[in-house]
Amino acid sequence: MRKPRATAATSGPDGLAPAGDVAAIVAGTHGDPFSVLGVQEAGKGFVARCFVPNAEFVTAYTLTGKEVGELSRRDDAGFFEGKVSIRKRQPLRYH
Repeated sequence: MRKPRATAATSGPDGLAPAGDVAAIVAGTHGDPFSVLGVQEAGKGFVARCFVPNAEFVTAYTLTGKEVGELSRRDDAGFFEGKVSIRKRQPLRYH
């Protein structure tokens, strides 16, 4: 499996997705949403991002059920992101 590349377009210096990417994902017009969504490198750690329309809260979990982070709602339409406590890139579940 190829490791997705980390670029300035997918993460600002604070680890947050650029506002333009968030708006495009919410609008359904982003040309490469998976470059922004999911687990992304952010500095020396990782952030998780997801789009879950109408959700009020989102928590990220490993596939074994360990909670690894609460995600903050960046857009009322359902875009969430936040730091996650994982040591390597891995699939996560969002509830």
